[in-house]
Amino acid sequence: MTFDSSYVVDDMLWLDGSSNNAGKYADRFALSEDGVEMTFATNYLGHFLLTRLLLEKMAETARASGFEGRIVNVSSTIHSWFAGDDAVGYLDRVTRRKIPYDPTRAYALSKLANVLHTRALAERLREMNANVTANCVHPGIVRTRLIRDRDGLVTNTVFFLASKLLKTIPQAAATTCYVAVHPAVAGVSGKYFADCNEASPSRLGASSEEAAKLWSFSENITAEKIPKMSVHVSAGGFRLQVQSSNADRGMALA
Repeated sequence: MTFDSSYVVDDMLWLDGSSNNAGKYADRFALSEDGVEMTFATNYLGHFLLTRLLLEKMAETARASGFEGRIVNVSSTIHSWFAGDDAVGYLDRVTRRKIPYDPTRAYALSKLANVLHTRALAERLREMNANVTANCVHPGIVRTRLIRDRDGLVTNTVFFLASKLLKTIPQAAATTCYVAVHPAVAGVSGKYFADCNEASPSRLGASSEEAAKLWSFSENITAEKIPKMSVHVSAGGFRLQVQSSNADRGMALA
């Protein structure tokens, strides 16, 4: 299979913002249809691919409008839970079942990948001389359907006892909205934010070398494993169309 990064856009549409917020906590080991560990594929690789497909349109919009474009990747403080110095190597070993699957570590790796993606993306935007920034955020701890696979008495009890420490959904969205639109963040790129303030990522999350390594790996894996794709953008949203030898698959996003 080969990857076609072409997309069709409405000439009248301006695309000046993107927030990557898909999330999954997979309690059991699973692979995507393209052979990628499911948590990594959902929480990171899909974001990488979609951003890559829309990047030229965002840069074009920023040039035409004179307004800064902003990309926000939703990560988590849990990215710092990933221990080790070789994120790509760990993913390879898990995928090939060389080591046991640990759902929490897999989730931490996917969130680390969001941080590293942000760092590498910001560098490429600078190289493009694009008036577009990329930052990532930790929204805080909030109960969502992320861990729906673990719903039950124990999970419900833990969340009830911790309820005073949890953020509401509007509170959790505040940092994402701040980074996406606030004038104070103009020109800031490649950074990690928590509670509407710039924060420090983990040691591995701050590694430009690891970010470049992940970017190269992600480009290779999408080129080799993702079927021919196109993004059709219109005023009502965009449609991601996937074509393969097995079936035609599509996903509409408003």
